[in-house]
Amino acid sequence: MKFLVIAVDDSKFIHKIIGNFLDPKRFEVHFFVCAKDAKKALDAFARQGRDVDLVLLDIYLQEGTKEDSLRLLHFLTREKKRTHVILMSGRLSAREFVEFYSRGAANYLLKPFAEKKFIYTVQRHVKLARSTPEYNNKPLAKVKVNEREIFIGALSAHAQIASFLRDELMKNNIGSCCEPAEFLGDTLWRAVLTHAINRCKIFFLILTPDTLQSAYMKQEIVQAFKRKKRDGNKFFIIPILYNIQASSLPRQLSSLYCVDITSAKNRAENIRSLIFSVKKKMKTMV
Repeated sequence: MKFLVIAVDDSKFIHKIIGNFLDPKRFEVHFFVCAKDAKKALDAFARQGRDVDLVLLDIYLQEGTKEDSLRLLHFLTREKKRTHVILMSGRLSAREFVEFYSRGAANYLLKPFAEKKFIYTVQRHVKLARSTPEYNNKPLAKVKVNEREIFIGALSAHAQIASFLRDELMKNNIGSCCEPAEFLGDTLWRAVLTHAINRCKIFFLILTPDTLQSAYMKQEIVQAFKRKKRDGNKFFIIPILYNIQASSLPRQLSSLYCVDITSAKNRAENIRSLIFSVKKKMKTMV
């Protein structure tokens, strides 16, 4: 089945570029120049029982402001839980990306588009949309940054474990930020991830031998400990060990309460037990 994509941009030239980039054998793409028409299309697809996988959304439409785009994003976040939103802009600032991400946007693409990055980003998010699990017949809700109470620090190589943690948290109505640490290499993503670390209540740190060698993970860990020094018992760091011994950790990490999920046999049980404890702890946190 083709991926269903809606592109909202007031430039017909951008429509043409997107149409040339996306293989019509794999993607069904519908183009709109304003948010109002895009919303009508989303409602029409819903009546047909069709889920839109992805919305490509220009920040500044014909009116020259971002208010229409924000309203459409708010509608998508509230009503279309499974649909991913990728921002498109030629002048996106770090502050704007934090704002849109906090309201449900999943990623961004800067104009003029680089074809390779464009296709990679689109493919990543349509696949994520299709793989979104459903609990109680409802898709996982999108959660704003200021509601993402847990930050999951992990490398992209450990995305499967990080995603399992995220999904288990969501089953318990706990939102999380679950973006690869490598995104810190991008100026706009660095602003988002720093903001998320500074707003969360608990930092889950997935520790492997690779983690300790990663410059990006070291940045996240340093940021988390800065937050810990500032906020004390209002913020917790919980190392989650995967194929690594606590004895091999730096003293600052080994002194913390650690959870070992190395054993595949008990992994799911240990993670769920951790989340149960965290859920109780969070009730007592201000």
